[in-house]
Amino acid sequence: MPTKNRHHRPETRTLKQSRRNFLTRAGLATLGIPALVNNSFARPLHTCIIIGAGLAGLAAAYFLKRAGWQVIVLEARNRLGGRVFSYSFAQNPDLICELGGEWIGMGHQRIRALCREFNIELQDHRFKPSLMRDGVINRPGEWDFSSQAKSAFEEFRKQFKAYQRSDKIKLDRYDWWTWLQQIGFTEDDLRLRDLMDSTDFGESIRHISAFLGSAEYLEASDTNEMDFKIVGGNSRLVRALAERVGEEHIHMGAQVREIRQSAGQITVRAGNDTFKADGCICAVPSRILKDIRFDPPLPSAQLAAAGELQYSRIVKSPVLFSERFWGADDFSLVSDVTSHYYFHSTKNQQGTEGILCSYAIGEKADVLAAQSDRRRMDIITRDLVPLDERAPQLGRAITSYAWQSDRYTQGAYALYRPGQWFTLRPLLQRPHVNVFFAGEHLASWQGYMEGAVVSGEKAAQALVRKSRSRR
Repeated sequence: MPTKNRHHRPETRTLKQSRRNFLTRAGLATLGIPALVNNSFARPLHTCIIIGAGLAGLAAAYFLKRAGWQVIVLEARNRLGGRVFSYSFAQNPDLICELGGEWIGMGHQRIRALCREFNIELQDHRFKPSLMRDGVINRPGEWDFSSQAKSAFEEFRKQFKAYQRSDKIKLDRYDWWTWLQQIGFTEDDLRLRDLMDSTDFGESIRHISAFLGSAEYLEASDTNEMDFKIVGGNSRLVRALAERVGEEHIHMGAQVREIRQSAGQITVRAGNDTFKADGCICAVPSRILKDIRFDPPLPSAQLAAAGELQYSRIVKSPVLFSERFWGADDFSLVSDVTSHYYFHSTKNQQGTEGILCSYAIGEKADVLAAQSDRRRMDIITRDLVPLDERAPQLGRAITSYAWQSDRYTQGAYALYRPGQWFTLRPLLQRPHVNVFFAGEHLASWQGYMEGAVVSGEKAAQALVRKSRSRR
């Protein structure tokens, strides 16, 4: 990866002020930043410290660099990407799967634009889901919701389009299960909806805001934005952003402990090192904020909101099989067993062997995470026996990632419970003097890679606007 561990460098570093050639108007047009008119009028560079080298932090750094800022990125891990994490088995390094962020949607305009800019190819990765309940497999087209539920859902779709903000706030107070029940879903429809929707939120729909459930399924594409993946792994986008930010500006293994603001300057302490700059973008999950000392302190309401927002429990367990016994390249499976969802990770990838990813959420995710790899493999492959009785014998290798056990995220993505979307999120978005915040938890595309990118760019835009207003 194009990064270096800088722990051994001198203790205090101030980003150097310098002059640069003006940026062309065409190069910055898509970012909404005016170009400098003449090189002789170029101002000294502004400086920014960005905390976190996930997509939000790297997108913010890239935005600022193109705007003429000098940036430094501090990352606690020893790898880039945060919750984007492409993986290949040693037993078959030609096949790639994702342990983190998975899909790019039809409506994800910023990621798609970045991929075009970096010449990164996207490939179709849509699925046709089968259903396994009580050991019975129903193939695509053989299962559906009741006519009563479908009619109720379409009627609600029409109503939702006319909702005002006050209506959405009222809807946010309900959980998704209760709301669907109220509009006419039967108990069987609710159980089926829970199996399907829980994979998107990381917990049962009994715990999810009805407003978020509505926005997720009434405003997304027909495939729920599960449309594309990056050829060669989603981590390619991470690497492309890092290369353009510059490896010399990214510091790995730099866990931030303190952010101090005084006289218009920000001082950030990470390990034994200290960094100074004009501004800061903090692109870490909200639950990590409690581990950072702010001076002046974060407002009590903002700190309480950071502690109140929970993150979903998800375990992704890709299994390498010696044969693609599931058949169709666009195979996926909604199930009522230990894993809520299985999908073909190696769609469009050549070879006899293939990878099915087991996706477990909530309490079941905690159960799987507590097992050894051997037991986890046994549980997952035996659950697939109704699909093919040879599944346990065809499994070659397994890897797993339990995001709730990750010390730097403490969960897969933000979990907004009833009543939280319109209360917690505005507090968490609020800048703290010259510190701006970013991350998927603050985005309209919450829980998606697109949301991380957009939130990072918005934080950078806000910082640029504020710097101009101080001139």
